[in-house]
Amino acid sequence: MHRLIAPIVFSTVLIIGSGITLTLYNSATVNKDLRAQDLADQTVDRISGRLDEAEALLRATNAFFQATQNRINETRFHQIVDGMDINVRYPGLQGIGFAEWIETGQEDALNTILQLYHDVDTKVWPETDQSYRTPIVLLEPMDARNQAAIAYDMFSEETRRNAIRKAFASGNVTASAPVMLVQEISSIKQPGFLLYLPYQRDENPEDMRAPSSFTKPAKGLIYSPFRAGDLFAKALDQSPHLPVAIEAHDDQDEATILYKSESFDEDDRFDDAMAQTRTLDVAGRTWVLNIRMLRRTGWDVEQIAPYVSAGIFLLLATMLAWIIHSQIRAIRTAHTMREMSEKSLSEKDLLLQEMKHRIKNSIARILAMSRQTARHSETIEEFAESFNARLQAMANAQDALTRSHWQRADLFDLIAKELEQVLGENGIKDRIAGPEVDLDETTVQALALTFHELATNALKYSSVASNSKALSVSWNVVIKGKKRILTLLWEEKSEDTIKAPSHKGFGTKLIDANIIGELRGTIERRYEDHGLTIEITIPLASGSKKSRS
Repeated sequence: MHRLIAPIVFSTVLIIGSGITLTLYNSATVNKDLRAQDLADQTVDRISGRLDEAEALLRATNAFFQATQNRINETRFHQIVDGMDINVRYPGLQGIGFAEWIETGQEDALNTILQLYHDVDTKVWPETDQSYRTPIVLLEPMDARNQAAIAYDMFSEETRRNAIRKAFASGNVTASAPVMLVQEISSIKQPGFLLYLPYQRDENPEDMRAPSSFTKPAKGLIYSPFRAGDLFAKALDQSPHLPVAIEAHDDQDEATILYKSESFDEDDRFDDAMAQTRTLDVAGRTWVLNIRMLRRTGWDVEQIAPYVSAGIFLLLATMLAWIIHSQIRAIRTAHTMREMSEKSLSEKDLLLQEMKHRIKNSIARILAMSRQTARHSETIEEFAESFNARLQAMANAQDALTRSHWQRADLFDLIAKELEQVLGENGIKDRIAGPEVDLDETTVQALALTFHELATNALKYSSVASNSKALSVSWNVVIKGKKRILTLLWEEKSEDTIKAPSHKGFGTKLIDANIIGELRGTIERRYEDHGLTIEITIPLASGSKKSRS
């Protein structure tokens, strides 16, 4: 009988353990499926939520058009859309616009209105064989992309035309099939789509007289263009970040991929058992979303629990004394896993906050620079040239910082790159001299724009274009107490007399804002008979200074 006690205990514990292990395994499988479904639902909800917000904006804009007695001009429309703060509150939405329904042959009247609105010789385009046209009259915010779409006749293109007809037939918000937006003017393009909401004047909606600058339009479309990639990227990047990758396409156009995560095809990163497929109704069209879930890193308690249980009960059946020891190990393992998870989340949160801070600072600087450049530019071309050059100066600073993992950048390299960008590589490095100085991120950004403005002015007013020796840049670092002070001397020579300007231009204001306002330094300009000397003094953050050979 005593011989049977051990087998009976062993069998009993093993049966109980097998039952518990099977329960844990089934529970882990169910929880895994529920987690995959929840992540897929959250992904769909984020995208549909942004589309719902855009649809609400279209309806609100349509209501405003209906309530306004006369035609809404570009200035008034800008005020309306600017108050919506689209770029901040609705990322992924390219803009809100109005396209007027006219009969073919009424283009001249509308061209006059377009010229009054936008102060450029804009005409309805392209040519069409249709009886009606829907040129874009208003579109905000008026950035470079949206400027390219003004006066475009959407009814002339088949995909847009089909969606417009469907919108007027239903009287509701209607989405187009995937299209390439006319706003895609850069080298990096992505598919897009449009949301249309038909607008018809309450009184005499059939009155199709030629449009005028005062008469309220009889018929048209309130619409929004979307860059699909931006829409999906912004939805997925919002906090909390979802561990998913998606591929999306229109149900009727599988060949055109609306969006595909960069890591979607990296099979080793995803758990195929958790893959989900969802459909999303987008204003009358159906999108198909293929969603893949990232594998969990580290220990997954739910997945290993059944095996731990089996091991514990097996040990219990053979040696009861090991039960306590096994439990202690399990508790320690759980604590370790929790600490690892908390540390990982803390590090990720710190990184996200740092990225958010850097991006916010860069966007603020770019917005301020664009407003000031626009204020001092008389034409779009002048604005584009000045703004692009200043953006390139910022890009040079970003490049210098990137090479050092956003820690420090060398002053010599920064000056050389800015001068070569503006003046070319004609021995300009030989005219630069000074000790090695490492600059922090804020100083790099400010000095990059400053050197760009100084180099541009030197090209205009000095002899550096014909003689690289007409320009020299030197600097030194002195120690005053616990502070390190950088003193930089910028010297230009000119064959003609250089006189001090009667008023400050935008470039001068930008330099002063960077040196005095942001870096807490000083700048002195000395205009001489045949040259200009600029002395800049700024305090430096603590760091090393080495002699340059």
